[in-house]
Amino acid sequence: MRLSNVLPLLIFLWLISCASVEPLGKGQSGQLEDDEQRLWKTVLEEEKRLDRSGAIYDAPVITAYLKEVIQKLVPEAMKSSPLTIQVKIVKNPLLNAFAFPNGIIYVHTGILARMENEAQLATLLGHELTHATHRHTIQELRGSRRSSAALATLQMVALPFGVFGAAVTALGAVGYVAAVTGYSRGREAEADQEGLALMVAAGYSPQEAPKLFEHLKRDLEERKVNEPFFFGTHPRLTERVESYSELLAERYAGRTGELGEERYQARMLPLFVENARTDLAIGRFGLAQQTLERVLRWKATDARALYYLGEVFRQRDEPGDRDRVEPTYRKAIEADATYADPHRAIGTLYVKRGQTREAGAELQRYLELAPQAPDRAHVEQQLKDLARQ
Repeated sequence: MRLSNVLPLLIFLWLISCASVEPLGKGQSGQLEDDEQRLWKTVLEEEKRLDRSGAIYDAPVITAYLKEVIQKLVPEAMKSSPLTIQVKIVKNPLLNAFAFPNGIIYVHTGILARMENEAQLATLLGHELTHATHRHTIQELRGSRRSSAALATLQMVALPFGVFGAAVTALGAVGYVAAVTGYSRGREAEADQEGLALMVAAGYSPQEAPKLFEHLKRDLEERKVNEPFFFGTHPRLTERVESYSELLAERYAGRTGELGEERYQARMLPLFVENARTDLAIGRFGLAQQTLERVLRWKATDARALYYLGEVFRQRDEPGDRDRVEPTYRKAIEADATYADPHRAIGTLYVKRGQTREAGAELQRYLELAPQAPDRAHVEQQLKDLARQ
């Protein structure tokens, strides 16, 4: 093809990538351009695939709480925009959150479990909401020069995190940009600035914004890892800390507001326990213990938290852990006499110790409390074997 034929096309593509795109709801009709309409259709397919993957955390009470928080952030002008503003939770202990261009925001249990209060939640949601309202995805894709090499590198980074890291490969092209690579520094800075303004307007303390990302960065530094998603990398977290700190100094010095710590902890405790369970499943014992002990500081009688803490001690088996296993299981039973799992765990301990009678009693109690247990046949066989000893 001759250069004279190619040049007009190159100029046209350059103009598209450079053109300013007005935020949805700001004096704009809401009519999307052709390429953006195609993008939204693609997003609907990616959203369906993700929703059907089994990765969505089904907790109506917690999801309703996240909806309450984000509705506080939505500007009046945005309420008539074509966006479908909604928050969904992904069962994944790795640090991440991302927004599709149609306003659907996905937040990992892992990042929610690291937050300390509602103001920090509002910081994250405001940031992601801005990516949608300011149409960052279409801007990014119009000027995209991403390559398959980036995805190959990402897959290597994701390997140590098993099925949760492999989730990155299930994302489509739009999800890949939103969840993994993120946007240009300028667009991320805009999301920081506009998102912070939204949370301040809603009455939250802006001082919590950099604290959230400092906390996440310190967590990665202590574990000496980078995770495969956008909010799981040291450089990106450092950028967020610096960006929010500059905004505080320039615009919100001395500004205070609501933290919402008790409300956040009270609503999110079941999610914290579930995320600790998934951390335990991939061998992140320290993180699981940290989360469970945090839950127990707020609710000392949380039976599931006590049971999984006992599991941390049993599976990790470091010096001092063995002496803590059974007492922690016993505390779980004291907290909830109808909870079956600790009885099975104690029974298994007794089997290994050769305490036949005690093992039989605990395993029998497990079956009484959980008659439909998926491992019933296995436990019944254990009881038969014990009876022959």
